[in-house]
Amino acid sequence: MFRAPLSLCVIACAAITFAPLASKAQDEPKTPPAEQPVTNVAPVLTMETVDEEQTTAEKINGKVNSIFEPGVELAAMVLMRPVYRSNQKYVQLDHVVHYTRPIDDGESAFTIFTPDFAEKPANFPETLTLKEADTWQARGKLLSGNSKQPFSPGKLSGKSVEVVAIRVDTKTKYVQQTEADGTIVYKLAGDIRGLLSKDEADWKTPAQVAEMADRHLLKLNADAGKDAKDSYILTEPIGKAPLVVVWLAGGALFFTLFFGFVNFWGFRHAIEVVGGAYDDPDEPGEVTHFQALASALSATVGLGNIAGVTIAMTTGGPGAFFWMMICGFMGMASKFGECTLGQMYREVKPDGTILGGPMQYLLRGFEEIGLKPVGVVFSVVFAVLCIMASFGGGNMFQSNQSANAAVQLIQGAKQDQISELGLQIKAAEAAEEWETLGELQQQKTVLQTEVTQFAQTFKMAFGVVFAILVALVIIGGIKRIAAVSSKIVPVMCISYVLMCIYVILVHITEVPALFQSVFAEAFTPKAALGGIIGVAIIGIQRAAFSNEAGVGSAAIAHSAAKTDQPVREGLVALLGPFIDTIVVCSMTAMVILITNAWNNKEWIVDQGLEGAALTSQAFEKEVGWFSYVLSIAILLFAYSTIISWSYYGERCWERLFGAESTMVYKVIYVGFVFIGAVANLGAVIDFSDMMLLSMAFPNIVGVVLLAPKVKRALHEYWQKYKSGEFKKYK
Repeated sequence: MFRAPLSLCVIACAAITFAPLASKAQDEPKTPPAEQPVTNVAPVLTMETVDEEQTTAEKINGKVNSIFEPGVELAAMVLMRPVYRSNQKYVQLDHVVHYTRPIDDGESAFTIFTPDFAEKPANFPETLTLKEADTWQARGKLLSGNSKQPFSPGKLSGKSVEVVAIRVDTKTKYVQQTEADGTIVYKLAGDIRGLLSKDEADWKTPAQVAEMADRHLLKLNADAGKDAKDSYILTEPIGKAPLVVVWLAGGALFFTLFFGFVNFWGFRHAIEVVGGAYDDPDEPGEVTHFQALASALSATVGLGNIAGVTIAMTTGGPGAFFWMMICGFMGMASKFGECTLGQMYREVKPDGTILGGPMQYLLRGFEEIGLKPVGVVFSVVFAVLCIMASFGGGNMFQSNQSANAAVQLIQGAKQDQISELGLQIKAAEAAEEWETLGELQQQKTVLQTEVTQFAQTFKMAFGVVFAILVALVIIGGIKRIAAVSSKIVPVMCISYVLMCIYVILVHITEVPALFQSVFAEAFTPKAALGGIIGVAIIGIQRAAFSNEAGVGSAAIAHSAAKTDQPVREGLVALLGPFIDTIVVCSMTAMVILITNAWNNKEWIVDQGLEGAALTSQAFEKEVGWFSYVLSIAILLFAYSTIISWSYYGERCWERLFGAESTMVYKVIYVGFVFIGAVANLGAVIDFSDMMLLSMAFPNIVGVVLLAPKVKRALHEYWQKYKSGEFKKYK
């Protein structure tokens, strides 16, 4: 058995984690922050950034995130590098009105600032009192200021001033299009999915756009400079296919074809096996076929099913649902290949425990085909990446979302009050009742402060309890993890599916039309954009835990199953993407379609809901208490994911550092459960996600090179199965 020296593994971990930071530091020397211009067209007026006072925890979070951010950027440059990309040109409004007054002159009004080259804004008064500025802040219209004051310090022609910046319009966007006759027009982009208006009244000619630029109403290309010709015409990528998406999708397609659509004709036998028909208690292994599948599913069924599918559909519309099914179907073949290899090359230790997964078949399988040095490197790299992924996306992210869900359960009434106050504030603004608006905003601020203070205290206690619950399970190893998972997974999946089925049955007459819209929009350019970006990027980057086909993590769980037939466990494994993506994600998709959540402007644009929050709103629309059940489901999903990922990370830790050190990993892992509950380490979790995606590169290379062995084993197994050579136990 290969075991990397401890010093070598530590150096490898440190190099992979911190090398990007060193190179980034060399390439981009640090410079002191400069004063930022309020707009691109008013160089004589500058504003200084006002940092609000941070707590000690916030300062620590910021410092830790700053360490990992360069690594995230570098990893994203590789993983998200577009293999194919098309661009579109557009212009975007950047209309801001500024008021200034001398600094430390707390009693005087603010005077409107109009540069010589800009026209005076219509419908804006010459002066603005501090109370009126507070009103603009309550309406959410200010670019400057913080929670304590509506203005920021700045400089006007070298003199210190206080500045109020009112956002008139910084969102409206016009996309350049060429008509059939060659005419160039700029079409208004909608708030949802950027759909272009078909009403010619919403279009602009190039001359009208140039006139808007002359009035200094458009955002400028910062790289081009304000004096560059047409610097107001911006460019953005559309329809891009990131490298990691192409890699995973290409692998899934290859395995589907190479194994002769085993994901289709092997399905029935897989159901037989997972039902226990071939469970021999005397065969080597630690868990049954069903328990192995439950353990793998507990790591994948979770927030990706609730949040990822919703984001995909708000991005691409109903057509994204179709592409999700295709991705799920092909992913079944990837899971079959890697989990069969996990069984073929696993190590059964003297105490009966199992060590298996990509770090095993990359090492031993490559040695068989004469690529031992490559296998050693790939095995170590995969193990390091998996350990890092287990700490972030498999642990801290889940713990953080669980804590938030628990707060939502307890503070739901107050959060409903905050939402209601938000609606009242908008009504007061529409009626121009400024005094009422200010009072409502004050009430909202008080409630938000109460909720925030409660959350900070509660999350500390929650983190301790949650960490203890995780520790009680993971200390017992895969047997205890499988025992817990085999109970939690069926309950949470069935409960969630029943909730969805209820909504579907209530609206059963609408279902045929919805399915028609799914297929009608699946092949339109906009739907394809949503399907690829929403399902592949979001579904692989954030909700990669919804499938994990091609990443290799599930092979670690399935390698522990009791069997002497590797192909049999591979067939069980292909049920994972089916249950996760084709069943559970489909249920979410149908609810989102039925409730029209994917196209609800009030929820998406006005309230800013997305992901799990939007899914919860969709359920609440049908039955009020469903949202509370969903919060409990999130807790269970996250808990099961954490305990399963602990096993993945532990097996990789053992591959690097030996079995005697696995308790060190478990202690560290439990500590991260607590940290995830109380901290918001966004960059750390993003870095961990990148490590998860990176696992696909060595894994898919390994499965492709070893696929002929899997295919031969599949052929031999199927012949024996058809001839009735395998004994049944049920």
